[in-house]
Amino acid sequence: MIHPNVSTLSKKTTISQKRTTTCTTTWLAKNLAIGVVLLTTLLVACDPPKDIGLTPLAPVGTFYTDTLTVRTSTVLADSVRTSNPDILLVGKYKDPLFGEITASSHFWVNTPATTAVELGSTARYDSLVLLMGYAYAYGDTLPNQKLAVHRITEDLSRTTTYYNTSKVAYEATPLGEKTFQARPGSVGALRVRLSDNLGSELFTLLSTPANQTNDKIHSLLKGLALVPGENNTAIIGVPGTNGVLLQVYYRSSPTDTVTKAYSLAAHINQASGATYRAGFNRVVADRTGTPLEGIKPLQPIPAATTNGYTYVQDALGIMTKIEIPYLNKLRANGPTAINRAQLTIKPDLSFNRQGITIPPYMVLLETDSTNLIKRNSGYELIINTDEFGQSTSPVSPQVSTYNINTKDYTFFLTTQLQAILSGTKKNNSFLMTPIYTNALGQQGTRFESQLNNRVSRLVVGNKPGDVKLIVFYTVAKE
Repeated sequence: MIHPNVSTLSKKTTISQKRTTTCTTTWLAKNLAIGVVLLTTLLVACDPPKDIGLTPLAPVGTFYTDTLTVRTSTVLADSVRTSNPDILLVGKYKDPLFGEITASSHFWVNTPATTAVELGSTARYDSLVLLMGYAYAYGDTLPNQKLAVHRITEDLSRTTTYYNTSKVAYEATPLGEKTFQARPGSVGALRVRLSDNLGSELFTLLSTPANQTNDKIHSLLKGLALVPGENNTAIIGVPGTNGVLLQVYYRSSPTDTVTKAYSLAAHINQASGATYRAGFNRVVADRTGTPLEGIKPLQPIPAATTNGYTYVQDALGIMTKIEIPYLNKLRANGPTAINRAQLTIKPDLSFNRQGITIPPYMVLLETDSTNLIKRNSGYELIINTDEFGQSTSPVSPQVSTYNINTKDYTFFLTTQLQAILSGTKKNNSFLMTPIYTNALGQQGTRFESQLNNRVSRLVVGNKPGDVKLIVFYTVAKE
């Protein structure tokens, strides 16, 4: 049976068709060549036809389109959560497209000790040093960079939600400063000697074992702030989970030539499996004179007004919104099932610069006409891997890795589009944003600590095919 009136879909829609009668599930698109006898045997394994509004054994036609309209725009989030980040950001750089980006980080230091440590009655203070290993560098790393460490004077909280524009007070005079050259390749280590006044205070406190608690430590030292120099040209990222140690060095006696260290850390893994940390990244941008100068929260800038380009930047809430406005036209000729849907997005690599490259990983967040990031029980709704369907729980979020061969990111939207088409999912659009890791299967972990951890950016291309949706679908004959 030839499907009638295919022209009702879209003048631009290209459709190929095969004659078949079968059940309407994703299994269908992969098994169209199987004979009727085998098909009859397998019918019991298919999802009930009523799920998409079909009667059993309804005659169907299978179609393909790669020209469904995909509408893109650039959206600035109304707020960007940066609480308890996995990566602490500090630095500054200028980008001709995204503006001048400035990052500073603010965090607790905690005792990892589960039992008190006896320093000894003859112990003497030696020095206070902040050790940091960085695993990310973005921008021009050739000039020297400057970093200052300040003492925070305002309480931090584990339960407060902090944003990229949040502020806490800190002393104007730094505890210590470091001038260094950030290593390209994103691997390096920093050692910053800090004020002996603070070091002596901490040593005196810790010399009494009963004082070796986080409450006591935070009453003396509310936290540290990492602040960049005015002339910095790069931003570095320090792993907050294992990259920061505040070392209180001491000697067991005045004549001892060997130093020991009492270590305080920014991130503590507790025996219960929970983490003990508090802090945030402050990341702000001056976009004067850039294509995004006039961007306002939740007010999309259509690609048509930016020469066909859209933009994405981590930690600052700049995302590309993806809409499929004519998806419902696939239902014009009867109940429809999506068998396979694949979205590919190509960045324009001509905008890359030395030290300024595209993110390795991207995710799609659910949204709607409000342009707000949708959440469920505190989790950002990242679209799941296709076999799990709708992202109503934090199971197997789908992360797209940049393909260096095809030079694109690929997302599989089969179950997402089917849910939108059937009306069971009201979040009918997506926001593309970077994520720093592709390991997001940890149930019970809020994704906000894995989002907004870097300042990596990209420009989505404006050539035909740079944003492309391919859909295989089945339509029942009513």
